[in-house]
Amino acid sequence: MKIKVLSAPEVAYLLRRELGPLRNWDDTLADMRRGRVEVNGDTLLPICKGKYAGAWRPMYAVADVLTFIAAVRAAALGTARHVPYQVKTAYTDPTDTRPWYTRKLSVASSTHVVFGSSARRARAFTSSV
Repeated sequence: MKIKVLSAPEVAYLLRRELGPLRNWDDTLADMRRGRVEVNGDTLLPICKGKYAGAWRPMYAVADVLTFIAAVRAAALGTARHVPYQVKTAYTDPTDTRPWYTRKLSVASSTHVVFGSSARRARAFTSSV
């Protein structure tokens, strides 16, 4: 039987896009595989494993992912769809050659850039809150 499957990073992206930034979806999927977490009483488990980016990764059935999204959306009425990315402005020194994990950048607060048609929805969402 043929089924359509998605890799874990693709599922995490789809969950963020459809359910919003309720949580870190990559970590939530990993915790669901270990049996540590449920989202509103629902869990999403992989159906098989497949090659992705050169290694064996968990793969999720598309039908299971869509069912999970519908169940979470029905249980949590406040989930926002198509949440735009929040791009922040950071100040950095271009001559600094230290590795990224040793550089703490100061981030300008209250500068969020919203791209595309999602900007109207984001303004409407933030103004209603």
